[in-house]
Amino acid sequence: MAAIDPSSETTEWTVYDYNPSNQAIAPRNSPNSMPATTTGSTTTFSFKPGIYTALLTTKDPSLTGDLSTKTLNDTISVSGDAGSFMTQHNGGAGCASNVPAAVRFYFRSPSASGPSTGTPPAGFYTQFWWSNPVNVQLLTGNQPPATIMASMSDPNQWSDWNGQNGSNPAVTEAFLEATHKVLEIGLSFGGECFFETGVTPTGAFTSELFSSTFTE
Repeated sequence: MAAIDPSSETTEWTVYDYNPSNQAIAPRNSPNSMPATTTGSTTTFSFKPGIYTALLTTKDPSLTGDLSTKTLNDTISVSGDAGSFMTQHNGGAGCASNVPAAVRFYFRSPSASGPSTGTPPAGFYTQFWWSNPVNVQLLTGNQPPATIMASMSDPNQWSDWNGQNGSNPAVTEAFLEATHKVLEIGLSFGGECFFETGVTPTGAFTSELFSSTFTE
């Protein structure tokens, strides 16, 4: 999980890219940064050559807060002339070779800083949750729409920053707390091993568009 530059965060749908150091992510909010655009429940953005995109999220009050009984739905597609997509660091240290790029649900709840397994800082991991295994693999530059669903009331469909499944008794209480107090929600880009390493199109391309129709 990379550090987020808090500057210029908004409640709109925001794309976060890794900065040149690939150690932190920053939002595309300025007009010349190619920010996301939203019409109704559909949000689109263009990938940038050689830039790894990490997140597409919102803090919109109508989509956050108590989501404990909600089921997330998202219809995802990509269109353009890129060859395919690749993950940063091959999806993360220790992953198998040729890890496919993928996109999945993500949410964050700072209040859910309960105990977790793993090394310190205790409680940090359970603030961040990813749908697991639900995802869409990004295999070509032009893919038809695919719909994913994940229930916020089922801990077994989620894992935390430390890879612990929400049904693990060590983290279940924190997961339930998180679903009641969601601060930020959306999509995360990475691989099948690490979920937020970022993805970027491959090959020479003139345009590559990502589309998300997110509903609860």
